Amino acid sequence: MATYRRKDTRNIQVIRERNTSMYHKSGWQKFKEGWYLFWSEVGRQLRLLFTKIHEKGSQRLTIMVVPHSEKKTINIHISNYFLFFTTVLLVAMVITSMYTISENAQANKQVVILRQLDNHNRTQISEYKSSIESLSERFYNFKSDIGTVISGVSSEKNLQQLDPIEIKEESKSSVAKGVKNLEQMQFELDVIRENVKRLGKYVIDHKRLLREMPSRYPLQMRGRLTSKYGPRVDPVYKWKIENHPGIDLAVIPGTPILAAADGTVRMAEYHGGYGLVVEIQHKYGISTRYAHMMRFGPGIYPGAQVKQGQVIGYVGTTGKSTGYHLHYEVRIGGETVNPLPYATMLE
Repeated sequence: MATYRRKDTRNIQVIRERNTSMYHKSGWQKFKEGWYLFWSEVGRQLRLLFTKIHEKGSQRLTIMVVPHSEKKTINIHISNYFLFFTTVLLVAMVITSMYTISENAQANKQVVILRQLDNHNRTQISEYKSSIESLSERFYNFKSDIGTVISGVSSEKNLQQLDPIEIKEESKSSVAKGVKNLEQMQFELDVIRENVKRLGKYVIDHKRLLREMPSRYPLQMRGRLTSKYGPRVDPVYKWKIENHPGIDLAVIPGTPILAAADGTVRMAEYHGGYGLVVEIQHKYGISTRYAHMMRFGPGIYPGAQVKQGQVIGYVGTTGKSTGYHLHYEVRIGGETVNPLPYATMLE
């Protein structure tokens, strides 16, 4: 018993010395030793695991094939490694096949959808083609009408002579042809738009010209032409032939008399045989005279500015007159001209 006690005492002393020496080690040395022990344990456990796997994998399975006849029995030895890898391969093949089948089904659905979309697009292209043909026909009818209008007001050739658009039967490039035809129509529309602008400017200038020259009928209502322009028998002195400088329009007494064009009142007074007369000076050396008035319109005096259609007086029978009527004259450069074409210009 004493011997064992001596040994235990020695072991305890050795352990204490080791522990004492460990306490004197640095922290880095302690970390290295702990790290080394950890990975040593990990390696040992891995080696044990691989050893067990190898033992299991090395084990063999015997398959006996016993024929019905008395022939020799066939023994097939298969290792667990072979069974494992064969199983993994079969599982991978099954998963791959299922994925391929699923992808193939999705691809078939996409093909069906694309075919339907292709049919829809072909239908739309056919409809667009018909619409372009109809638009082309209507466009060139419109172009022809515009050309007729412009050629009627101007001798200048304003529209470019382009051949009508023709869309041929559908082909691989039918869409490109349709786009090209639309671009051509757009170009021609730009040309026509410019000519329409010119036509609009011409119309504006024409309206302005008609306002500035005597082109309106001088009465608010239609009168009866009782005396034309030129030589006639004097209505008062029947034995005399006179040159009538205007036209006489018989109408209801008091009918408003209208300015035939824009201008400036040059005369508004009682003037001999004209009676109460208003003379308006217009542009381009043209003037108009309105005689035998009952009274002047409001704001009518020499120097007043009047607009076409403004009331300048009322039909009367003042001066050398045999009845209620308007004596209407048109003068160019001081010389009288037949006013009838001017009075009917806007009809």
